[in-house]
Amino acid sequence: MKRFLRACAIMLILYVVAYDLKIGTLPQSTSANANAEIKTEKKQNKSYEAYEVKPGETLISVVEKLNTSGNYSIVSMIKDFKSLNPGVNPENIQLGKSYKFPLYNKVDR
Repeated sequence: MKRFLRACAIMLILYVVAYDLKIGTLPQSTSANANAEIKTEKKQNKSYEAYEVKPGETLISVVEKLNTSGNYSIVSMIKDFKSLNPGVNPENIQLGKSYKFPLYNKVDR
């Protein structure tokens, strides 16, 4: 009987650890933080250029082609692309479709 209870306790502990690692128990971000992000995005009027995607191009390659100078973080590229193209996943841009890509410098234009 002790073996059975010990085995059940070990199984329960393993289940709890696996659940915590996969799903987690931390609370999601509050809506106040989400609202603050939305307000800051609306205040920033980013310039963009509509561009038709060609074979082999990705978000990063198009942004680098349109912005000749400067290093921009991938996170900011993705965030700006999503704000300019609501509902479009930057990992799934399609060949031949036109999307709005962020412009970070206007000096060369």
